[in-house]
Amino acid sequence: MSATHDLRLVPVAAVTWVGAWVGVSGWRPEPRVLLPLTAAVVLAMVVAARAGRWWLAVCLLVLTCSSLAAGALSWQRHGSPVADLAADGRIGTVEFVVRALPHQGARAVAVDADLVRVQARGVEVGASVPVVLLGSGERADDLLALRVGGRYRAVARLGATELSDREAAVVSLRSAPQEVAAPGPADAWAATLREGLRAAMAHSPPDQAAIVPSLVVGDTRAVGEGLREDFRSTGLTHLMAVSGANLSLMLGALLAAARVCGVRGWGLRGLAAVGVAAFIVLCGSEPSVLRAAAMGLIALAGIGAGRGRRSLRALSLAVCVLLWLDPWLASSAAFALSVLACAGIVLLGPLLRSSLARWLPVWLAESLAVPIAAQLATQPIVTAISDHVSVVGVLANVLAGPFVGPTTVLGFVAAFLSPLGVPAVLPAWLAGWCAQPILWLAGGGASLPSASWEWPATTSGLVLVALGSAALGSLLVVALRSPWGGAAFAALLVSACLIRPVPLGWPGEWNAVFCDVGQGDATLIRAGPRAAVVIDAGPEPAPALTCLDAAGIDAVPLLVLTHYHADHVGGATEIIARYRPGLVLVRGGAVPAWLSAAAGPVGATVRSTAPGESIVVGDVTWTTVSTGQAPPGPGVAGEGEGSAENDASVVAVAESGGLRVVLPGDAEPAGQAAALRGAARLGISLSASVLKLPYHGSARQEPRFFAATGASLAVASAGRDNDYGHPAEAALELSTRLGMTVARTDEQGSVAVALDEAQLVVRAARSPRG
Repeated sequence: MSATHDLRLVPVAAVTWVGAWVGVSGWRPEPRVLLPLTAAVVLAMVVAARAGRWWLAVCLLVLTCSSLAAGALSWQRHGSPVADLAADGRIGTVEFVVRALPHQGARAVAVDADLVRVQARGVEVGASVPVVLLGSGERADDLLALRVGGRYRAVARLGATELSDREAAVVSLRSAPQEVAAPGPADAWAATLREGLRAAMAHSPPDQAAIVPSLVVGDTRAVGEGLREDFRSTGLTHLMAVSGANLSLMLGALLAAARVCGVRGWGLRGLAAVGVAAFIVLCGSEPSVLRAAAMGLIALAGIGAGRGRRSLRALSLAVCVLLWLDPWLASSAAFALSVLACAGIVLLGPLLRSSLARWLPVWLAESLAVPIAAQLATQPIVTAISDHVSVVGVLANVLAGPFVGPTTVLGFVAAFLSPLGVPAVLPAWLAGWCAQPILWLAGGGASLPSASWEWPATTSGLVLVALGSAALGSLLVVALRSPWGGAAFAALLVSACLIRPVPLGWPGEWNAVFCDVGQGDATLIRAGPRAAVVIDAGPEPAPALTCLDAAGIDAVPLLVLTHYHADHVGGATEIIARYRPGLVLVRGGAVPAWLSAAAGPVGATVRSTAPGESIVVGDVTWTTVSTGQAPPGPGVAGEGEGSAENDASVVAVAESGGLRVVLPGDAEPAGQAAALRGAARLGISLSASVLKLPYHGSARQEPRFFAATGASLAVASAGRDNDYGHPAEAALELSTRLGMTVARTDEQGSVAVALDEAQLVVRAARSPRG
């Protein structure tokens, strides 16, 4: 590798990264520690220089300077008057300049901005420090209406940030922002082009109209949660953000078309420069865009549009410059992913392209080589963040790669033609249909049984992933030289997506399994050697069915749906169709039409359960404690008033092999109190070994209900990094205070519980994330 790539700046980039990370990490050494440490480093530099090890002396010098510069910048920002006001939680009048498009979450909207003035309790501070604006409810709508580059005034509360954060304060709006100054000409023109692209896409199907602006300029405002989840499941989320990979794919498609037209040499370089300039104009000149432009150009050079042998040196220099300008990038997972993706494209991309170009057109070989190289290079970081190894993501990115470039190029053309009106409609329509295969890939990939494999993010686990990625890359360079090797690789990926590996020894002996189905519920109670009573079915079929398969279940004689919110019944239709349960128990009220339609063809009986009802199914004894009837409604999954539907949940006690489990659905405090009254009236004991935390462990719980169970284990069924904050600290503290050990599906995956000689044995599908 050293014969073809200039590696001299790689160590400098590495120590710059380490130094910047140390400087912004929040570590503030005492002078009595800092002075000896600095002296030791200077001494080491002198020794290295006298020994002729100039590269080591330079690295130590760069490490020291990067640490000190980053630390000084962090100290200046977090020691500013604005940070002091934020530490006191002051409320006042703020003026800020919007720097980026809003980011919309499930509960709030966030906007990156620069705070330029704040007046609170008679103190007025003029500054220019980065902050993050937060707003929910009405204020969220106000933030969504802000224009990039505009200056606004509002009443807000300042909140403190961590010493390791880039922002000096969190600004929570208390009033609607009033525009003080309009965006500048460049920002206004970019906004006009972005809105013009959205208007031109209005003639396309809704999903196309949502995804094209996202692919082109990172505008995700029209992307629904379902589409967003499909992209997340298939590892395509990065396409919806402004990134160097997107730019490199766009420039690759643009330059490939130019080559077909006979453009060569400096004409290609000039066209690439025009493409980058258009990218910056349309997406804005915010730091993330400039960073993406730098990385995209380097990746493009590495894959063949420039002097590939110098690309690694250029990447190292870009890393150094970007970290000197913004040292907080050192702790950014997005920056690490971007750098590793570019490194993979620079080092592995040309080799893969050469192999594929033996039997594919060059433009197609480049389109396939880029995502393969980027995916393999970034997989260790992705696994460290998510505890998963993406499988369908590799296949989805490989297949989506050839469509990203044309979609982006046509989207740019439509945006720049949008001021003319009608002429923009045709390229926008074509961009939509170029993006349609990506939509099909996202939807189809998300429905596969094994979109990703769970993998422990331990040191040894990450080393194995890194070694495996390197070995696979080397193997592909050889295998992809022939179409048969390409077909074998595709078949291997498809097989991996269809077969989900089960952790060794999982689930072992068990009486109850709490399935990891994301933000939802699905619980198995052992009814026999290969049979289980299933309580709830998760938000979608695949995770619940995977859990049943892993537990070796062939028969489900009883299915219980505690209530009709989508995160509990999303997989019910498929479970009914596959396992053909004889009985489906539900809460009071009308049975939804979709459930009757699913149960009818398999001969399942659907009926409401009643408090006090006891059913024996194989080894399981099911006792209903309480159940409610939600307000009148159509009973469609996900419909109904939130709290009313939650409190209508079936609350029950299930026993298998001596293990008693309290299953309260999503009952909130009112529903839990009703269960306490029902149990007392009917003489049902709530005493159990295990309590499934009600409502995924929300903050609102009834302590008396928890205490009545006397459980020694509480299980929280929640999705990783969910937007609801489940399980809440309040619920976890309540459980711990009552002597319960807590297991969490968001951190540990599926949880299996067995009773062995009066002792609970708990097994998790993966180790908790540290």
